[in-house]
Amino acid sequence: MTSETVLRALRSMDFTKDMGLNHLEKLANIATEVTFSEGATIFREGDVSELVYLLEEGEVSLETQVPGHGQVPIHTVGPGQLLGWSSLFPPERKTTGARALKPTRAIAINATRLRELCQSDHDLGYNIIWKVAEVISSRLRAARAQLLDIFEPPRRR
Repeated sequence: MTSETVLRALRSMDFTKDMGLNHLEKLANIATEVTFSEGATIFREGDVSELVYLLEEGEVSLETQVPGHGQVPIHTVGPGQLLGWSSLFPPERKTTGARALKPTRAIAINATRLRELCQSDHDLGYNIIWKVAEVISSRLRAARAQLLDIFEPPRRR
């Protein structure tokens, strides 16, 4: 995928649609397209990974290991959304697992190069970190709700 094609995709994604053209161009220059087949494991909880993804199409289940319950889905990520944000922060370990629920196409961005861009362009860095914080907040709320459902106390009769 050329950086021009990636640029067009970035313009339409929820995560990046409000960014200026110069920031989108910088992102496009460090990005590449990847695909995952249905059922493919994209990463496992605890993996160290250099990649973050912006989904173009498909759906990905975020899953966590819960003792006594196995792998539990806690959130579904869809087109336009960020996947793998934990690669942006030391120790760069994935906080959940990710599995493609449908054939999925995504833009992969090297987290080290993205951090370097954010260091050299503080406006881009502010924009990225603010958007990542929104994602983290949303995912924490989803995980909490899911875990409350799993551990809901039995109802009294």
